[in-house]
Amino acid sequence: MTESHDPEQPPVPTRPRGRGAAPSLAQVEALIAVIDYGSFTAAADILQISQPSLSRRIHTLEEALDIRLFSPVGRRMELTETGRGVVAAGRRALAEMGSIEAMVASAHSLTTGSLRVTGLPSLVGSVLTDLVGQFHRAHPGVRAEIFTVDDAEELFEAIRVGRADAAVGVISRVPDDLTAIALPAQEFAAVLPAVAHEGRDEGSDEQPLSAHDLAERTLVTLPRGTSIRQLTESVYRSLGIEPARLITTTQRDSLVQLSIAADGVTVVPEVLARTAPAFGGRRVRLRTPVQRAIGIIHRPEEFTNPALGGFLELVRLRRAQ
Repeated sequence: MTESHDPEQPPVPTRPRGRGAAPSLAQVEALIAVIDYGSFTAAADILQISQPSLSRRIHTLEEALDIRLFSPVGRRMELTETGRGVVAAGRRALAEMGSIEAMVASAHSLTTGSLRVTGLPSLVGSVLTDLVGQFHRAHPGVRAEIFTVDDAEELFEAIRVGRADAAVGVISRVPDDLTAIALPAQEFAAVLPAVAHEGRDEGSDEQPLSAHDLAERTLVTLPRGTSIRQLTESVYRSLGIEPARLITTTQRDSLVQLSIAADGVTVVPEVLARTAPAFGGRRVRLRTPVQRAIGIIHRPEEFTNPALGGFLELVRLRRAQ
């Protein structure tokens, strides 16, 4: 491909001065504009820059590549063989950049993108599903992924290494390199097997949990180190009693059903305790309210994944309601 010599254009150097800085997309764009529009004057007008600025871009591109892009043929400037290869590769680079820009614009508008969220098993089902579900209804084009982790340390590490964009967890001890948006504190209640009382709903108990309720019952709970286990032990201490027997399980979803089947007791978040009647049990309020501070934990980054930004905005709106 050739380009007519423009007498107003400063002559293109016939020999580059040596390798300079890495080529830029602006330089490549200038080269392609000259080829497509036939002259430096027309290309400068299309790019809305001065002709000397356009010439400098071509010059610095040659320096960066350490090659000649044009060679004079009479009064015309013709692309060298290498120059033609640069133009072809440049077109591909500009097309890819256009695709990236379109993808980024789409991500910022939340029509595409991805959101990866994790959490402790006891919180994913009771808190996270509602938030992610609402986010998905608002932005169905964003791919959402949810997974669980076993403990707080694994949760923090998942956020740090980018395995998760955010997590729902206990926020009483969030590391300094992470930050959190507080959610309403989670209330706890006990679950006991149902007993028939005339004129009383078997699904709840008007009297608070007592030491007598616990004295001979098997405690069904999670392993040591989990927040549910720690809070359960605080309930026993407050009543001055030790569990008669113990069943531990790593399956948070089985606590209510297993405790009822074993004629035992469990202490779980209120949202789980409310399912007790479906399994033949009853929810019993605690004598002293027990709560755990929970929230959405994430990295305090200046440049946030657009999907995460939208999700965090939803969390803030829900908190303000």
